Amino acid sequence: MIEDKALLSEYLSESEELLESLLSDLHSLSAQTSSSPDLNLVGRLFRTAHSLKGLSGMMDLPEVQSLAHEFEDILDELRLGGLKLNPTVTGALQEAGAGLAALVGGAARGTVTEEDFERLRVLLAAIAARSRASASETESASASLVLSEQERALLTEYEEHRIEENLKAGRSFYAVNARLDPRKLDKQYRALTAALANGGEVITTLPGEKGGAGAAALKLVFATRLKESDVKRLASIVHTRVSRIERSGWRKAGDALRVVGLKRNSRAERPITAVLPPAFAQEGLQPLSSSVRVEMTQIDELSGLAHELSIQTEKLAKMADTFLTSAGLGAREGFDLKFTARRIERDFVELEERLVALRMVSLTQIFTRAARLTGRLARELGKSVSVEVSGRETQLDKVIVDRLADSIYHLLRNAVDHGLESTEERRLAGKSARGKIRIAAGLEGARAVISITDDGRGIDPDAMRTRALQAGLISEQDLLSDEETLRLIFRQGFSTADHVSAVSGRGVGLDVVESTIHELGGEIRVSSETGKWARFEIAVPTTLVMISAFIVRAGGWKYAINVNQIQELCQIDPEQVLGREGRRSVMWRGRVLPLVELNYLLRLGGARVLKSNGDGSGTHNEAEQARVPLLITRASDRVVAVAVEGFEKQREIIVKSLGPIADKTKGVVGGVDLEGGEVALVLDLPNLLVRRSMRM
Repeated sequence: MIEDKALLSEYLSESEELLESLLSDLHSLSAQTSSSPDLNLVGRLFRTAHSLKGLSGMMDLPEVQSLAHEFEDILDELRLGGLKLNPTVTGALQEAGAGLAALVGGAARGTVTEEDFERLRVLLAAIAARSRASASETESASASLVLSEQERALLTEYEEHRIEENLKAGRSFYAVNARLDPRKLDKQYRALTAALANGGEVITTLPGEKGGAGAAALKLVFATRLKESDVKRLASIVHTRVSRIERSGWRKAGDALRVVGLKRNSRAERPITAVLPPAFAQEGLQPLSSSVRVEMTQIDELSGLAHELSIQTEKLAKMADTFLTSAGLGAREGFDLKFTARRIERDFVELEERLVALRMVSLTQIFTRAARLTGRLARELGKSVSVEVSGRETQLDKVIVDRLADSIYHLLRNAVDHGLESTEERRLAGKSARGKIRIAAGLEGARAVISITDDGRGIDPDAMRTRALQAGLISEQDLLSDEETLRLIFRQGFSTADHVSAVSGRGVGLDVVESTIHELGGEIRVSSETGKWARFEIAVPTTLVMISAFIVRAGGWKYAINVNQIQELCQIDPEQVLGREGRRSVMWRGRVLPLVELNYLLRLGGARVLKSNGDGSGTHNEAEQARVPLLITRASDRVVAVAVEGFEKQREIIVKSLGPIADKTKGVVGGVDLEGGEVALVLDLPNLLVRRSMRM
């Protein structure tokens, strides 16, 4: 039973989609007249059952997981030819599929009994027994081919099935013995199999007889209706020798009779009795979930439309004020008109907010999967670990959750591999033999913070400095605080591992994690106490669609910047700028910060003159107009001052996607419509600074 309502809704929605696919494909299977099913159809059924099994296991529904696994086994037998199709089998499969569909919702809600599960198990067992009986009555199809016992032992169950199917179809079998150049092995092998596929089916590739020195010998078993001379022509693109590998004609005829089931001594098929509970026979049309799946692009389009209507409403409100003044209407009419305009404006703002809320998903699923994968990884590395999870209900934009998934898992891999000591090391350090990793999430204002903490060996700043010196990342003259030293872990090529493992140690990954988080407009923090614990904190905006932004000007254009990327807004006199062109800086709260112009970051060209024209309102005096507006922001591990031509007030904006052009425009995350028909690009300021030199 799934008690979390949000998780229950998500599970029912996903499982309903899988079950619809399963039942639809089972219906298509029942319409087939041949005893040999469409392999593509059966493959799709198998994958659907496998997905349902994995989803149910992840949601801790072992009964449904077990039944889906048994269904999967039956479909595998069907794929391998161990189970023959007929109306009885397809009917039983359809009924079993309907029973599985009926049980999924009840299991998730906790409304079904063990007796319901057991009845479906009995039906699945009856279908499986039919497969085993069929298999026991049939000899190996490969016995009709001239193959050695060693070669026959190498055949897979699926290859045996394909031999049987080709025998039924009356095809001939050939051994294509090839001698290939090891230096061109892959190219020559692909060319040979492609040529043969034009005239039949390559069943398998076996080791060939050892031949000339330096040659790779392979033996391809090939089924076809072609004559031997035609097979030799197809195989002539490389050095080959072709020979038939069927036994005598009389033996072949007997094999064909056997595989199509025409021998007199074959046993009668065992009946399958439907034993599902009566409720299953009265399967209803009520869906499992009340949810509707909607493409994210549709939500984006609706959000954009709502925002455009909101802008038009603002225009309408201003026009109403003008109309009231010129028309000379009474106070009552003026109040009603203004009230209606403001009411419509508020309604559109609420519509925007609700559309953005549709994009939000909880972290439940990703945290549940993360805990499971962490436990599995620990077992693979021979470590014992418990994973604590809190804040599952925290909601973020689905796009952000999807982008964060790999970063979260990478941090967890590092915690297990680098952070946690072995059981023996923990005992010697006076710790519990079982390590602990805590995954937590919560909201801090408009941002979500995800933390991953382990109680392992921590990160030693002194060891970090030594490794950074050895790697040439810092020099002896660099004086770094402990915090700055810990942030070296995000430098490309830096690793704290003593050896390279299959999990980590090559210095690849944490720099990518930091880059991904910066692209989302967030930041990553690291803290530690040597020998006791280490913590990584990811802070990202909850959504990238509706954000609070400042509108700034540069190069005569307007741009929007997420307020979460700005630490402070300020203005300085040009005389306060230190240094010359190429390396400018300013003093900020007792610190010297590098200074860069937004013009330079955006490659707008022209002379870079640190002089503001004000905000264009005409309300500032000349002294204020001469001041330089600055944005204080953080890029990677540095705090930077960015000069702009002017900035306007903070506002809520809806970010529109730029489509395919966004992939080519780094540092720009979208666009926004402004009043008066203007359009502004939404910038990712930290990303721009990382990609462009911070030097002036």
